[in-house]
Amino acid sequence: YRTVYEWKEEPLVSIIIPNKDHAEDLKLCLDSIFTKSDYRNFEVVIVENNSTEPETFAYYKELEAGHENVRVVYYEGGFNYSKINNFGAAACRGDYFLLLNNDIEVLSHDFLRELLSYSQRPDVGAVGAKLYYPDDTIQHAGVIMGINGSAGHSHKSYPRKAVGDLYRLVTTQNYMAVTGACLMTKTELYRAAGGLDEAKFAVAYNDVDYCLKLWQKGLLNVYTPRAEAYHYESKSRGLDTTPENAARYAREKANFYTKYHEYIDHYDPYYNPHFNNLFENFGLK
Repeated sequence: YRTVYEWKEEPLVSIIIPNKDHAEDLKLCLDSIFTKSDYRNFEVVIVENNSTEPETFAYYKELEAGHENVRVVYYEGGFNYSKINNFGAAACRGDYFLLLNNDIEVLSHDFLRELLSYSQRPDVGAVGAKLYYPDDTIQHAGVIMGINGSAGHSHKSYPRKAVGDLYRLVTTQNYMAVTGACLMTKTELYRAAGGLDEAKFAVAYNDVDYCLKLWQKGLLNVYTPRAEAYHYESKSRGLDTTPENAARYAREKANFYTKYHEYIDHYDPYYNPHFNNLFENFGLK
């Protein structure tokens, strides 16, 4: 069974995409939205951050010339994912924000419509999609608190066609958080929360922190499996393997634990306490 909501209106959605070079990835992302989305009332705000390749800027010019609803804004400064998204958000005109990584390829024609159908509900804070790795395994299907001392993605690395524990992979449901790689939220909620936390969570955990702030206000964070996309995770920015990045990640993980240890130590209310909290596999302890 599937709930399909009636629409009172079709509001403007602002899609915020941080970008540094990797013009081909950005093109794949935007082409998938323009060619597949059956929801047309959207704008794209690309937040340029320290690109150096000439083809990147040539593509920006091509985009802005070919699409009235695409703008490029220029963020100058080091890589701080939270700051970059907040900077982009300040330039947006929409009633809803969709935070989107530049390495996402939309697969479903009703991708925006599905996210928006839940986001428009007054009791919903953030809405997340079902994301796949390029090898057709699960990258994101909702976030579980407490995994490995912080948070993990539900059913990570399960096959794309798997239904998950008690059909959770294929059922729309509430989680404490969803990933910022593809996160829709009301503009008013984002601004009231001060956007993403630029100081404590510059790169990691800012999305989960944002969702938890909404959840603590009594709002629901929703995962819908009917909004599907590939996520070529960390393809454009790389992984946190340098000593500097690893140290930054450790700091942000410590900040996250300090702020949310209650949910990390005493189990996520959307996850059975009889399951282990070492892996995202819903396996018994």
